[in-house]
Amino acid sequence: MNENNRLPISWPALLPALLVPLLGSLLYFVWLPGAEISQLVYGATKVFTLVYPFFFVGWKDLFTSPPTTSWGKIIVIGLGSGIAISVAGIALMFSPIGDLVQAGADPIREKATKMGFAQNFLLFAVFISFFHSALEEFYWRGFVFGKLKERVGNAGSHILAGLAFAAHHLVVTWQFFDPPLAIFLAICVAIGGVIWTLLYQRQGSLVGVWLSHLCVDVLLMVVGYQLIQG
Repeated sequence: MNENNRLPISWPALLPALLVPLLGSLLYFVWLPGAEISQLVYGATKVFTLVYPFFFVGWKDLFTSPPTTSWGKIIVIGLGSGIAISVAGIALMFSPIGDLVQAGADPIREKATKMGFAQNFLLFAVFISFFHSALEEFYWRGFVFGKLKERVGNAGSHILAGLAFAAHHLVVTWQFFDPPLAIFLAICVAIGGVIWTLLYQRQGSLVGVWLSHLCVDVLLMVVGYQLIQG
């Protein structure tokens, strides 16, 4: 994305970008018990993350700006970072933390069944791994990070974008795990968010961070399948 072509954004316009995904997760994961309404809110939240950036950033600015490095490096570093993060995640699953994650299998299975994910898990996994990861990179790195950089500078934008990215994940982890583990997992998400904003800033392209994110989400879907299937 070409930073020089970005339109300015005010804090009142930026705050919904930071807070709506968090509010949506509270609605569809905590406050609304019905399966149909929670699915509706989930879908509405994803539509918001797809549409809202285009009120402030042009289509060409998002998708036609040339990267700052070669496509070969973008792909290799993107996949390499994703594999490295996934290996770290696998190592955690073989540590005592993995036992704590396994202890949350019953509530995860119950929630996945209630929201209709367990019954169509393969389709859900493909959606999350390939399409939802791309949507999140478009939104959190391509839009939110870029706009935060205009307001709080380089270092602050990495930190604030990472925390905002982790916030709605904390809502999810809090439903299934004890608070220390839920917070630890959310911190891991925040660190991952910072890694991806740094990678995006270095490469000038969302392709590498999407490949990295895709690898991590594939691992999460494998773990999720094992927990849901028992």
